[in-house]
Amino acid sequence: MPQLKYLVIYLSLVVALVLMILPLPDWVQMYRPNWVALALIYWSMALPKHVGLWFAFFTGIVLDTSQGTLLGQHTLALVIVIFINLNFYQRIRVLALAQQALYVLFLLLINQVIIVWVEGILGRPTPVFGFFGAPIVGMLIWPWVFVVLRDIRRKSMPG
Repeated sequence: MPQLKYLVIYLSLVVALVLMILPLPDWVQMYRPNWVALALIYWSMALPKHVGLWFAFFTGIVLDTSQGTLLGQHTLALVIVIFINLNFYQRIRVLALAQQALYVLFLLLINQVIIVWVEGILGRPTPVFGFFGAPIVGMLIWPWVFVVLRDIRRKSMPG
């Protein structure tokens, strides 16, 4: 029974995966935030003992297979982002949401650099708006993601 209270982590990541594969028009596609990265950043900040590098690794593998990208592309990016977050989460989670949003922008830019780097190696160029669009949208929605996931965590994991 104690493991059931962590089911909310898996469910939130399933919702994030669905938001990542939801079809959007081409002109909006480049501005889609990395919902999986946002959810993993939150959970690794809130519950670092339960959501760590292995969690990011397996989530990245699932994201790679659902997106149809090179296996390991999102995995590498998510593991690096979560590694950085696990090293700084104690300093970051006490900041105001606006300051956390700037930190999340930094993490999402690192994630985007790794993904675009791998895409570049494969010969697929990325437009400039496509590079900066998703991390900026992710930064702008971070306060809402944080508040929603925090409230869900508080209601599902009392104590």
